[in-house]
Amino acid sequence: MSKHVLLGWTHSLCVLAALSGAASMAVAAPPDKTAMAAADMQSVSLAGGKLKFVLKGVEARTLNSENGGTMYFDPKSEQAIIVTEGPASTAGTTPDAAFRLAVDTLKEKQQAASPNFRTTSEKTIQVNGLKMYRLDGTDDFNGLKLLVASLMTMNDQTITVIEVMSSVNDPAGHTAALKNILGK
Repeated sequence: MSKHVLLGWTHSLCVLAALSGAASMAVAAPPDKTAMAAADMQSVSLAGGKLKFVLKGVEARTLNSENGGTMYFDPKSEQAIIVTEGPASTAGTTPDAAFRLAVDTLKEKQQAASPNFRTTSEKTIQVNGLKMYRLDGTDDFNGLKLLVASLMTMNDQTITVIEVMSSVNDPAGHTAALKNILGK
């Protein structure tokens, strides 16, 4: 797999995550009429339908990045969930090697996007038959203290990255969001 292709894709997501802080809408596309509607339920299906969850009380915003993506923002809790999927060329490598490269790249780009990011835990888990990497940490973006969880999986030729960002003052909400996404 070309590390260059993966680096560019992951870099876009991590920069957005770092810049979004408390989900600053500056990284989102200008709202259209549906995005301006009251917060509601959003059904999300990723990884070829193997990862599905529903987000309640959120506004969905399309991101302005080379790989697109969507930011789901809860105005009450100021929690943001950024979801991006894109192609991941795995030609010439094994699935395990491609996954390891994607994990290393995610960690590298997370740190580069925000020098204040601190890893608190990392592990590989199984979710609905998908091998998923989970990186938990904290961040301090312009004085805003955040809990950050990055989830990454590969399915066929697609890489999926989910970033959950919550205030350090809402660890229960952060945990609940992750449980919802992971189906726990």
